[in-house]
Amino acid sequence: MTINLFNVGIKFLFLIAFGIVSLKLQIIDFTGFLASLLVGGAIFIFGGWKWFLLILTFYIVAGLSTKYKYEEKRQKGVAEEKKGARAWQNVLANGSVAAFLAVVNGFMINNVLFAGYLGAVSAAIADTLATEIGLLSPQQPRSIINLSKKVPSGTSGGVSLLGEIASILSAGLIGLLTYITAAQNWNLQTALIISVVSGFLGSTFDSLLGATIQARYKCKVCGKKTEKKLHCEKHTIYLKGCSWIDNNMVNLLAVTFGSGIGILVFHLI
Repeated sequence: MTINLFNVGIKFLFLIAFGIVSLKLQIIDFTGFLASLLVGGAIFIFGGWKWFLLILTFYIVAGLSTKYKYEEKRQKGVAEEKKGARAWQNVLANGSVAAFLAVVNGFMINNVLFAGYLGAVSAAIADTLATEIGLLSPQQPRSIINLSKKVPSGTSGGVSLLGEIASILSAGLIGLLTYITAAQNWNLQTALIISVVSGFLGSTFDSLLGATIQARYKCKVCGKKTEKKLHCEKHTIYLKGCSWIDNNMVNLLAVTFGSGIGILVFHLI
């Protein structure tokens, strides 16, 4: 592909301006800002505006859902730290697979690559919305590996009806945008099937990993079980799971899985 340096400059100016606004709104921190320039730049330059619009939609919706009723989540003890500002690890966990596929597409355009891209973005938004909206569910969540067992809100592997609905609808939104923008020459049914199936299964895979192999810790101060190595500004006590599999690694694996599902569904339909 031929890269127009003027167009690249314009795109990065947009990304920088949008990133500064995101910093002001505390959607990301400075490390997240730098990572978003890398991810967003790769997708914008190599995938084009139609690909970029999908990841931008994820970014905006994810940021708004994290901020939505943040105080209520904070009082429950399940809100994201730093007022919801995402760091570089989260940005790369959710966006690196999409960025990689966009770069490859820049050199060899293929419908399969876009199917994987659509699956990755759908899984990222579905998982984020399942968590952030699910935390507000009036019903106590249940364990994904034992639906008869209720678990505390915010528990890794916990699922709720509200969260699942948010997951499906948000993935469907990405499929709808794919059709509206004609990102691919697909009908609405194809776009929705790929996005919803890959989004839902990617989010479900995330919950399964969270319930089984993700590292779990216990806070020395408040006694709360958590997935974080630091809680109440103190190092936590390791309980179980793989120590190197934290929430960001689970997100990366789930998004990769969603991407693979997107490719599989594309071939099946």
